[in-house]
Amino acid sequence: MLKPVPSLAHVALIALITLAVPGCNKERSFPVYRENPAPKDALPIVIRVHDAPVDVPVPSVFVTYEIDPLCLPPVNNWEGVQYEPNQHTVEVPARRISSTEFSSNVFKDGMEVADYYDRGPCTWTPALIKASFTFVVGERRINAATSALIKEIEVEEGSTTYVEKALTPRISEQTPEWAWTLSRTLFEGLPLTDRQNYFPIEIGRGIDGEAP
Repeated sequence: MLKPVPSLAHVALIALITLAVPGCNKERSFPVYRENPAPKDALPIVIRVHDAPVDVPVPSVFVTYEIDPLCLPPVNNWEGVQYEPNQHTVEVPARRISSTEFSSNVFKDGMEVADYYDRGPCTWTPALIKASFTFVVGERRINAATSALIKEIEVEEGSTTYVEKALTPRISEQTPEWAWTLSRTLFEGLPLTDRQNYFPIEIGRGIDGEAP
């Protein structure tokens, strides 16, 4: 019996898959985004912890910057996905002001403007600040984090996260352990009797000259 001859469309589909599969396995490489070695445009911030059940450690503070999307290469893959990273996060130093207050500087020009993709200089915009604490409870260590959009700090009162005072992990046998936290909206939706079970961490605008 003669075998059926594949149609032209079927042959074309096989050829397309053959070409596409190696591309899926190819490792993608991207330019290395660089921090500005001499930033000048500082936005001072202050982080305040209220009524914590244990001693408050100095937090690790991170700033996430967003790259101008117009400088990224156009999407030309069959998946229709922009693989080039559009964000970059850097850690900035924090200084203790008191037992429960800390200051830091967010530099609006913290990333180096450069021609990363041969499409002209790429500019950056600071978007998010995150402060992460590691609290010590007996022999345990448990983490809690708060974050704030830059616009919340520049034009609003800042941002507040509420941490469960019991400092119990959200997930059993989690490593590392992270405590339960609530946004301001969720916290304000709690009954008044339940609000006493949480303590607030605030991120707001600091005073010029306070930060390191």
